[in-house]
Amino acid sequence: MKLAGSGADSPVVDSRCPSCRAGLDRREVEALYGRRVAIDLCYACQGIWFDAGESLQLSPGGTLALFRLIHEHRAAARSPLASRLTCPRCDARLKATQDWQRSTRFQYHACPQGHGRFITFYHFLRARNFVRALGPKEIADLRRRVRQVACASCGAPVDLEHQSACGYCRAPIAMLDPDQVEKTLHELADADARRRTVDPALPLKLMMARAESEQALREAQSGTRMSGLLPPVEGGSLVEAGLDLLLRALGTSD
Repeated sequence: MKLAGSGADSPVVDSRCPSCRAGLDRREVEALYGRRVAIDLCYACQGIWFDAGESLQLSPGGTLALFRLIHEHRAAARSPLASRLTCPRCDARLKATQDWQRSTRFQYHACPQGHGRFITFYHFLRARNFVRALGPKEIADLRRRVRQVACASCGAPVDLEHQSACGYCRAPIAMLDPDQVEKTLHELADADARRRTVDPALPLKLMMARAESEQALREAQSGTRMSGLLPPVEGGSLVEAGLDLLLRALGTSD
């Protein structure tokens, strides 16, 4: 991911995915301090390549833009990560690495030469504290509503009658964390207010969207409306369903 100017937003294939070797899709999104960054995505692997040290450059608006890009390509067939991942800059074998963000563990694959890292969308969400595992009461409520969900990490089916975690990759059943989403929405609204946009109705639109999303997510967190975060079809991912709820509240979903 490289800092970019204000050029066209059209995708440009820049290099190859570290896993499946397909062309990465380069998109410009908003960064901190009014800048823009070019991010490289593989939709089949649901992975993101970040050049060294630049994953921290994303603004709240850029993070939501990344959510939207992945959400728009959710129908792409998901490919399991290859056993050997290589750096798109130097072709060195990437090293599997685990890290912690507060109490949340996430993983990525780093270039030994320091060129950057490859992280799946699920683990990017974990690194930003956007995803949390469901508690026992939430899983029990979920079992009363659906029989099967998709693993948010690898996409494998999870039989809720017999499992409380993915049998393939062992990832827990997870959903978007309402507190972190609410914080990002506040930051986004504050950033737009500081820009003093020429659209006088935009602050009100953001306030209404934020209020709607916060209410739905608070209800889901308290257990009063789990149905709001259920996938549209049985067997879908709770994280994807929560992302759909967020983007629809903001008026940016398809």
